[in-house]
Amino acid sequence: MKILITGIKGFLGRNLIKSLYKHELFGLGTDEETISNIRVFNSNNLDKLEMDIDLVIICHAAVASGTITISNEKLFNVNVLLTEKIIDKFKSASLIYISTTSVYDMNADCVTESSNVNPQSNYSLSKLWAEKIISINKKSVILRISSMFGIGMKENTLIPNYVNKAVKNGLIEVWGKGSRLQNYIHVDDVVQYINLIIQNQENLYGKILLGVSKKQYSNLEIAQIILKNTEGKINFINEDNSKSFCYNNKYTTDLLNWEPQVDIEERLKKYIEWKKEY
Repeated sequence: MKILITGIKGFLGRNLIKSLYKHELFGLGTDEETISNIRVFNSNNLDKLEMDIDLVIICHAAVASGTITISNEKLFNVNVLLTEKIIDKFKSASLIYISTTSVYDMNADCVTESSNVNPQSNYSLSKLWAEKIISINKKSVILRISSMFGIGMKENTLIPNYVNKAVKNGLIEVWGKGSRLQNYIHVDDVVQYINLIIQNQENLYGKILLGVSKKQYSNLEIAQIILKNTEGKINFINEDNSKSFCYNNKYTTDLLNWEPQVDIEERLKKYIEWKKEY
């Protein structure tokens, strides 16, 4: 197939390249360039791009997370307007849209694919808005993923924060008692989800899928796993009144026959080794 990956230079996009090498790949980014022998087009010149594409994997996003804030104008321009331009340009292509679990109402005891939506931020609102645009295409699949981690992940989230402090200072600061639960999914497992969608896409058109791992981990558990591979201790500070997250994606895993390929302790160890070398 001819596959266009938007946001191809991003964390997920770079990992998709390694998995989809048997296909004819193209990229969409902020510059005209070639990476890994793949031609990347500038998204500002979308109107000039003339080619037939079989599948568009939409990974691009302006992401507000951790301490990073993004203007509402940029959130709209990147997450909504650019997405609309892409699907309008490739009307006959199939679509896989990578969204976020933060569109859900987190007051639910345990989130499933069909849980109510209630965006948690302007970022998640922009992603939900884009989902509505995507769903106009009858050959689209939406994959909502939880917190993605792995080598090369963004620096402004919990895992890099804990690892950086453990490696540099031998001390991890955990808010409250560290009991807050979160769902972490390794980028390799997200790539596996996407590959399974590609293999079964005609049976999945119009569906919203939930790409999460099968277990939630508390902040304290993550800190303890990290300290198994570093020297240091935990310091509990302040209070943490943030809500824990629970997911059940049996519907998705049954549809795709998906099983996790990644052990979180093993991959955190590799991430720490990479960090130390880096």
